[in-house]
Amino acid sequence: MKQPIEVINFSGAKKTYEALDAEAAVDAGRGGINEAQLTTLQGDAHGFLAGPSAQDFNCVYVLGTTNYDGLRRIHAVATNYITIFAPFVAETTATGDTFRTAYKSKFPYEFLGFEAHFSAASATSESLIVARDSVKGSTFDTTIYSEDMNGLQDVVYRFNDNEAIPCDANDVIDLTWSNSNSVTWTVRFYVRSRV
Repeated sequence: MKQPIEVINFSGAKKTYEALDAEAAVDAGRGGINEAQLTTLQGDAHGFLAGPSAQDFNCVYVLGTTNYDGLRRIHAVATNYITIFAPFVAETTATGDTFRTAYKSKFPYEFLGFEAHFSAASATSESLIVARDSVKGSTFDTTIYSEDMNGLQDVVYRFNDNEAIPCDANDVIDLTWSNSNSVTWTVRFYVRSRV
């Protein structure tokens, strides 16, 4: 019996990735429906957006930190900060750490595709790339999708069950797009556990 499909939402108005600043993480108290622990991380002019409500949230993938790596729900955003649902642990992030539009699971999973929508068609020749960063090493990395977004406003790239991309535990699916026109974008990843 197949596991249910999980939908992961991302949204922003600049690049689909951004460097964190070399700044201390901040204990942001508690919030959300369940009063979960919150932590604020700094990334100047990051461009990521929170969801429209506590029930309809967006995510960000944090990469390179000691305590915050992984897919995180966004609680709130400001121009230079993202507050995520995560227990606070004192840490100073580094400039090599990043916010990303990405997914990883500690269990084997299937990548079933993605959808992207832009508030206006892109007016610049820039490729949107979806790639798998394999836990087995760079020789196993795969480009899943690559397309010049100039003139495009919607991308739907979904797989049938027999075309789903099997991913090992800790493989990362990463979407990158420069978005130099700063159009607002939304991205949905479709994944399913294989266990």
